Amino acid sequence: MRLLLALAAALLAAPAPPQGPSLEGQWRAGLDLAGGVLPFELRIAPAGGALSAAICNGRDGATRALISRRGDSIVVDIADYAATITVAHRGDSLTGMYRNVGNRGPRTIPFRAARGRWPRSTAPAGLLGSWDATFNTDGRLSPRVFEFRNGAEGLEAAFLANSGDYGLFWGGADGAGFRVARFDGTFVFMLEGRLDGDTLRGTYHAGLRTQTPYTAVRSTGKPHLVAPTALTSADTVNPFRFAFPDLEGRVVTQDDPRLRGKVLMIDIFGSWCSTCHDAMPDLLDLHKRYGDRGLEIVGFGYEVSPDSGEANPLIRRFRDKFSIPWLLLRAGINVTEETAATLPQLRGFTAYPTTLFVGRDGRIRQVYAGFRGPAAGAQHAKQVEDFNRLIEALLAER
Repeated sequence: MRLLLALAAALLAAPAPPQGPSLEGQWRAGLDLAGGVLPFELRIAPAGGALSAAICNGRDGATRALISRRGDSIVVDIADYAATITVAHRGDSLTGMYRNVGNRGPRTIPFRAARGRWPRSTAPAGLLGSWDATFNTDGRLSPRVFEFRNGAEGLEAAFLANSGDYGLFWGGADGAGFRVARFDGTFVFMLEGRLDGDTLRGTYHAGLRTQTPYTAVRSTGKPHLVAPTALTSADTVNPFRFAFPDLEGRVVTQDDPRLRGKVLMIDIFGSWCSTCHDAMPDLLDLHKRYGDRGLEIVGFGYEVSPDSGEANPLIRRFRDKFSIPWLLLRAGINVTEETAATLPQLRGFTAYPTTLFVGRDGRIRQVYAGFRGPAAGAQHAKQVEDFNRLIEALLAER
């Protein structure tokens, strides 16, 4: 595909004229996956006497990192996700490795960058709009939805699964072929494909090696994904019960005086989960709007490690990043089956984040699996509207 060759050639091309030893400026960066180069950009600028980098997927540059020198190496510290990019700086090139604690264990991926920007390109009208995709993983079929649009920075895409959306994907198109990707410090995703008549065919790349083929057809408007309120069910008859330690080690239960008689939103999250980060501004808005009327939010944190010495600092960083005012509890590790085991009143748990709505009587009234963030457009607006409607209804109960 010409687009793949052009992206790889741009990364390997002779660098721009030297701009001195400073790291400041814009870098076209890439992770070397088994299926090709995942493109993103680093924008490095001074910050409080140091250097910081924005990790950018087109117009989305929400992930920030601090830059430091360790001996002969330069370290891009993506502390939000316990990740680093360690590189050697040679003229106008950076080469090294991306390392992440990972939501299922550590991973390492080769990294390269050169000064400048990736070329911007948009897609033809035939690719734009919504597509119902089917992934084939060793004969197991699963649904996805792609939504393509042209933006000021080139081709953009929203990528939705039953468990929510994966943030803003960004890239470009070349004739009937396209490639869009997302790297935000933790997600390592790339989607490529080609328009074949009325069908999209291609490959989804996740992490260093995983490659999953898919086919997609134009969305008809009929539901293709499982509704977020139908993915996970709950015991709605008996009161919801839990007992998890807070970040000081004190066990908190549903009978805590701070929670008794309140409408509760239980946010099942992980600091490693960038979708959980995307959801937080909306949860903060809900807490500000309804907190004085009887809403309380409690976060159940599921981290990579069961060790409080490793997990609690990650949860504290998540708390401090957003100035979260509610209780955050260390609930367990982020293996779906083990998370489900700690929440026996749920059935079919599968998504981080998942939100439980609990009435003043202590019973679960609704389970909302996953989060559809700003990249999902209308679906994001609908989820926020649903949350407001559910909270209003529960607060109105006596």
